[in-house]
Amino acid sequence: MKHVHLLFVLTYNGYCLENGNYTVNLHFAEISFNDDELYNRVGRRIFDIYVQGRLEQKDFNIKEDANGTGKLIIKRFNATVANNNLEIRLYWAGKGTVYIPSSGNYGPLISAISVCRGKSCFF
Repeated sequence: MKHVHLLFVLTYNGYCLENGNYTVNLHFAEISFNDDELYNRVGRRIFDIYVQGRLEQKDFNIKEDANGTGKLIIKRFNATVANNNLEIRLYWAGKGTVYIPSSGNYGPLISAISVCRGKSCFF
């Protein structure tokens, strides 16, 4: 029997940015795996976060980091733009839940992206 490994990727590009240093804020909230029903409670969404081709966080689990569903978690990273392009990639590489509550609810998920010029950025 042959094993098939699926790889789901969400890629976001910011074009025409001035070259320089940026603070990248990735806003997440788990909205699919809620606590209403038992089969939803056990759901896990696990993926890797890359910014400018560099692995920033491996095996990120939104629900675990935010301590529950529907709760906001912001991951902040520094990035250097050299070719007027900022690239953010979220990779799902076969970890976590696959069929709860139905097929398709397991890949990377992001709520918002904010980018600020300069190294010190406070919200």
